[in-house]
Amino acid sequence: MKKVLFLGFDKKLGLTYQFVDWIIALDKVVSNILEIMFLTLKKEQNVGLHEKLQNLEFINVMTINSHDYLENLEFLEKVDIVHCHGFRQVARMLKIKKDNKLKFSIIITMHSFRHGTWLRPFYANIVSFLYLNKVDVVHYLSQKSKDEFLQFNLFYRHTNCSFVCPLGCNKEEFLKDEKIQDLEFYKELSESQKNVICLANFSKVKQQLWLIRCIKNILVRENAKLWLFGKGVERGKVIKYVEENGLSQYVKLPGRVDRKYIPFILSKMDLAICVSKSETFGHLIMEPMFAGIPVVTFDVGIAGYLIRDFTTGFVVKNKSEKQNFVRAIRFLLKNRDAAIKMGDNAKLFANRWLTWESTSENIFDMYCSM
Repeated sequence: MKKVLFLGFDKKLGLTYQFVDWIIALDKVVSNILEIMFLTLKKEQNVGLHEKLQNLEFINVMTINSHDYLENLEFLEKVDIVHCHGFRQVARMLKIKKDNKLKFSIIITMHSFRHGTWLRPFYANIVSFLYLNKVDVVHYLSQKSKDEFLQFNLFYRHTNCSFVCPLGCNKEEFLKDEKIQDLEFYKELSESQKNVICLANFSKVKQQLWLIRCIKNILVRENAKLWLFGKGVERGKVIKYVEENGLSQYVKLPGRVDRKYIPFILSKMDLAICVSKSETFGHLIMEPMFAGIPVVTFDVGIAGYLIRDFTTGFVVKNKSEKQNFVRAIRFLLKNRDAAIKMGDNAKLFANRWLTWESTSENIFDMYCSM
């Protein structure tokens, strides 16, 4: 039986929601030809995540105190595949493999690579030379992020084995009824007739300030509200611009909210927006689809796979297509029936192809193919 070691942790956050949902879904597709061991940190992003893993039927869960404990794992000589999430994990496993003359294969899932910044081509070349050319499989989350990583990349071997497979979403979250009456913005959100959301922490890459400048006239004309949740280094600049331009009635900045409230918040929206310069995947594109709302997005991450004009939303190239972007938002705010139909299409597509169960089947097949 082939043995897989899944390193499911973030060095800073420990065990995250994403890894919990992923491994629970994998537990449902594991068969007798594959054994998966899930290794994570005792630290967890939110209290209760470890508890969710207690009822796994087939996958063995192990915890360590820190990343440094990887070198003390005695069972690595029996492992066939190590699935890494991050270059630090890859670096550590390559060293362990070399020092102990072990034979396991290494997969890396490419969650981030300084995408959207001027550092990206330099960073991509360095990590390709040091790590990627030495691993067995590279897992990209979207074709767009793969193309971006390879652009100007002189050191990456194009003969490397790679595949593109999206992450998933826990559709059960969108079936719960987590009301938000206790949150201070509940009344305003519930009473607003037209709501637009951008689900992203504030940064230059996410371009919230450009978004406000671009659609402020539409918001005023349609008496719509733009909801910007999250925190980040650019939030102060956004608040200042909103206040100085008298847009407080139309641009709402509630800050960060608990993830459990996101499905209910999305259910109150008419459309979602993504104006990121770059995305390796695009949760802010995918999650609104599960809530049944259309998405207007730049052509980043998984957008080209998920969004079809007049079907599930609209895709525009980037800021150079400002008029198309504005036109798409205006259309959805003015044509509610069309927006509802596109949202229904988005929900059907998401529930068919983007659940963790669906995407985990692809990951399972990838393990079996190695």
